[in-house]
Amino acid sequence: AASDVYKRQKPHSRVFGLVQVDMLLRQRSEDQLSDGSSEPLNEDAFLLRNARIGGEADWKYFGVRGVAEFFSAGGPVRPLTADVHAMLPGREGDPPWLKLSAGLLRVPFGFELYGETDGERFFGERTLVSDALVPGVFDAGASLSGHVWALDWAVGVYNGQPTGAPGYGFRDPNRGKDVVGRLHLRGDVFPWLNSAMGFSFLRGRGFSAGTPPTKDDFEWTDLNEDGRVTVAELIPIPGSAGRPSENFERWAIGTDVQFRSDIPTLGPLLLYGEFAVLQNVDRGVAVADPVLLGRDQRGIGWYAGFVQSLTRHAGVGLRYDEYRPNLDALEPYDGTVVITRQRFRTLSSGLSGYLRHDDRIRARLLVEYEWQLDNDLGRDANGRPAKLDNDTFRIRAEVAF
Repeated sequence: AASDVYKRQKPHSRVFGLVQVDMLLRQRSEDQLSDGSSEPLNEDAFLLRNARIGGEADWKYFGVRGVAEFFSAGGPVRPLTADVHAMLPGREGDPPWLKLSAGLLRVPFGFELYGETDGERFFGERTLVSDALVPGVFDAGASLSGHVWALDWAVGVYNGQPTGAPGYGFRDPNRGKDVVGRLHLRGDVFPWLNSAMGFSFLRGRGFSAGTPPTKDDFEWTDLNEDGRVTVAELIPIPGSAGRPSENFERWAIGTDVQFRSDIPTLGPLLLYGEFAVLQNVDRGVAVADPVLLGRDQRGIGWYAGFVQSLTRHAGVGLRYDEYRPNLDALEPYDGTVVITRQRFRTLSSGLSGYLRHDDRIRARLLVEYEWQLDNDLGRDANGRPAKLDNDTFRIRAEVAF
């Protein structure tokens, strides 16, 4: 007992990092530039997906943690996560009984976003529903978490502007904050089967940017193409008073399950899945703005998959995910307005090989193929919704320490 007390009081610190380099081949890739942004449309390329290094230190009742991202969409070095925390330590090897953190924190919603890191995830990318809920995974705020028996819990208050959301970076445009929480219960169902179940919620206020007032103006259209201005070719454009910015309510709830078992000869097997219902929360895929839309944007998303180790040196995985960002979307079709439930469906399969050194340094080579079973962002020759072919082949080299 005295030895355990000494271990808990002994300062703990470590340095860790992750580098992921991808070679990508995508169906939608083109040797062209985007009409709007002049960005290259070619995606058949090598990509430095993640390059980060971090450190943490704990002194029994308090600590710090920080991770720097060295390649963020080609941009400069930026903080990925950074926080200070105070805690009541648990038993040796267990999470703290109680922990208060403040800074740039992981948002506690769902298994993919909160339960596994980029280095732990088998597949190359998260599912679309996770990218829609919390793009970038982290947000500035404060959280309270704890561990009791087999229950882990976390609740926090955040700006509501995740690091991967477009528009405002690390700034918050409104006073409304997101309240996010998660309960996670785990334990052994049988001696050979460990199971876990999580419940998550999010509630907050989003921001719809207004428009500035405009003056009366006119537009010239050269109807007869003679290069001369005539009164008949001047089209008046009346000014407008503009529209003030508005806030809107948003919420999401989700549940997730995981089953783990050691398969003789092969190794650990993970079966897992997640389901989420969201309203006006999408901030990364089909960004929600019910003020402009004129109604709430309701969506659902779910995924299920498995990862099977093939001894310590290989693994195989399969995952299916589906996301419907706007269940009430309307579009004209053959002279009639119909509901078009936009849907994204993806089937991902992968094979990984591992090399390990002292269980602290791990190298991995992932070969993965993603089938876009449905992607309604495409249009046919008549302008009607159609599937956008965007299968992806990925080879990833990764080192984590």
